[in-house]
Formats: sequence, C-alpha cells, structure tokens
Amino acid sequence: MLCAMTEPSTRTKRVLQRVRTTLLVMGAVLSMTIGVAYYATRAEGVTRAEQEIPFNGVAFASWWAGLALCVLLIWRHRWPWVVLAVSCLGTLFLPIDGFLPLAALYAVLLVADDQQHRRRIGAVIAAAVAVFVSVLRDTNHGVPDVSSFWRTIFPYAGGRDFPWWLTLLITLVVTGIAAALALYARDRRTLSSTTKAQQVATQRISVLSEEVARRAERERIAREIHDALGHRLSLLNLHAGALELSAGDNPKLAKSARVVRESAQQSMADLRSLLTLLREPGDPDVSKALLTLSDLPTLIDESLAAGSPVASSVFIDESQPLDEQVSHTVFRITQELLTNARKHSPGSMIRLHLDARPTSGIEISTTNRMQPDADRRFRPGNGLTGIHERVTQCGGESWAWVDEGEAFRFLVRLPWQFRPAGAKVRA
Repeated sequence: MLCAMTEPSTRTKRVLQRVRTTLLVMGAVLSMTIGVAYYATRAEGVTRAEQEIPFNGVAFASWWAGLALCVLLIWRHRWPWVVLAVSCLGTLFLPIDGFLPLAALYAVLLVADDQQHRRRIGAVIAAAVAVFVSVLRDTNHGVPDVSSFWRTIFPYAGGRDFPWWLTLLITLVVTGIAAALALYARDRRTLSSTTKAQQVATQRISVLSEEVARRAERERIAREIHDALGHRLSLLNLHAGALELSAGDNPKLAKSARVVRESAQQSMADLRSLLTLLREPGDPDVSKALLTLSDLPTLIDESLAAGSPVASSVFIDESQPLDEQVSHTVFRITQELLTNARKHSPGSMIRLHLDARPTSGIEISTTNRMQPDADRRFRPGNGLTGIHERVTQCGGESWAWVDEGEAFRFLVRLPWQFRPAGAKVRA
C-alpha cells in the first residue's frame, strides 16, 4: 500500500517539475526575443512610426545563441554553476536581456550548500554584473521611448541620458528579488524536510513507546504466570513422585503416578518456554524451541499414556519446507483438540486425522463420542475460541459441529505457507 501511494506522488512531482521547466524556458525565450528586438531597433534607429523591426545578421545570430542559452536552463539543477557562468557570459557579450542570469542565480542559491557562502556571494555578484550590463546596454545609445525596454517603464524624453544610479537601482532590485525568492524557496524546502523528519521521528518514538509498553505487559504476565502456576506445578511434581514411591506393589497406581509426575515436569518445561517467549519474543533460540509437526508423535504418546485412546492417521508431505509458524500452529491446534476431547469425553476413543501437503494445504480433523448426559447444543468455550484465533492468524478455516450420530467433530484447514486472512467458523 505504501508503494502504491508513493508512486503517483512521485509521478505528479515529476510532471509539475517538467511543466515549471517548460514555462521557464518559454518565458526566457520570450524575454530574450524582446531584448534582441529592442537591440535591432536601436541598431537601425527605428522610430515609433515604423511598423517592422529590421532583424539583421547580428540580431539573428544573437537570437539563435540566446535560444541555446534558454534551452540550457533545462539542466539548471544538474549543473547550476555551469549554467550560471554560461548565462552571465552570454548576457555580457550578446545583446540579450538579464533574465537568464537571474534564472540561473535562482537555481544556484536553491541548491548551494551553507558551507559555500563565498561562492554564493560570488554568484550574486556575477549575476548582478550581467544584469547591470544588459540594462545599461538597453537604456543608452538608442532612440528614446522606442528602442529601450526600460525607457518605456522609466521614460526620459528629449534624448536625455538614462541616469546611472537608476540603472544600478534596477540591477539591485531585480537581482535582490531573484535572490530573495530563491532563499525563500530554499527555506520552505528545508522546513518541509525538517517537518517530514520530525514526523518520522515522532512515529518511531510512538512505535518504541508501544513496544516498551508491550514488553512491560509481557513481563507482568510472565510474573503472574510464574507465581500462579510454577508453585502449584512444583507441588504436583513433588506429590506425584511421593505417590509413585509409596505405590509399592500396585503397578497401576505407580504407572498413573509416574504419568502425573512426567506430565508435571513437561508442564514445567512448557511453562519456562512460555515465559521465555513472553520476555524475549524475538530471540532465535526461543523460536527453535517451539513445538512443531515433528513433535506430534510425542503428543499422541502422551495422550495414550494418560489413558485416552487415540486412533491417529497422520500423513505429512515433506517435499517442500513447511512454514514454521504454520507448523507450530498445527501442533497447538492438535494439542488443544486432544485436550478438549479428553476433557469432555474422558475414556472415549478419539479419532485424529492429519493430512499435510504443499499442494492442498493442511487438514486436521478430530471425532469423539459425546457423553450421554452432555448438552448437544454447540457452545464454543475458551479452547475452541483459541483454536479459531490461531486459524484466523494463519488464514485458514475451521468448522465445529455435532453430527447425527451424537459425535463431536472439528475440522481445520490451513494453508501451507502463512497467509493472514479472515477465517470462517461454521457451527
């Protein structure tokens, strides 16, 4: 989404930049043409009564040279100093106006570094000299009021000379305006860049603050889990060991006590892994310790050892690597399904089917008979809700229902690779 939003913005900026460059070049050509035309009228002594402007060979050559300088403005941002130098020299030796040095000066001041203070002052002086020469050339040695652009703005009739101080004032004003506009645009660009950097920094601070808050919450949850379950599991392990030793000649009781003790020890190991996961979610050693499909045989053996019969059918195609997060989700879903079946139908046969293929994804289904006095209406509890949430995170689907034969069925379908999407639950 971010790339899709950034692309049109960049394209729009490029189009606007090309439009500005085109308008600038067209304005430079128009201004240069007017300057050459006034030069031609001065050279031939044209008066107001005459209709045509005689373009001699020098005027035509000057116009074509000025046109080349106007086209050079296209690369004013790539080679600003070169464009400024060529524009100043062209204005000094060609009968054109001072628009080109001012446009080049604007580009130089816009991109020049703060460390180039002397060079920027030199650029302003060079542009001012070129503008002064163009104004001086336009206002002197011509027919008053007709052959001079600036004389039409500041009329001095009767052949009076154009005052030098007014020429200097015009030069300072137009050069100052160009420099002020460039510095204003530079400050706006700097302000915009600073604002964007500040926004990025603010977003990063917000993300870090949320991460710190989540870490603090995980630490609090880890302490609560450790205090609430660690002590009780330790006591359960201790009493199960004592019961196993005191069983004596009762092998059935000793076996049950051993299963309880081993389950308590495994629960302690799972609890430690959970606490480590809460405190260090990004630790690679923690991800390596996550239980996956390869641990399913141990899970089924534990159910059998606990006295819960399981008829399992497991097929896993390992021709392609399975996404680690999906593999861990499959293990946890299977674990919860077996636990749910043992809880609601103790002693009943649990039928487990698991089919994992890269082409069709992963399918998990369980079936177990319900107790005669159990409520046939489907009411998902915390366990089934947790399964649905895991399925949703992986982009799969889940179904839970009671069939006509009074058997509870649960079906899960997951993609081979992690693909976040909305999962569907049908009851």
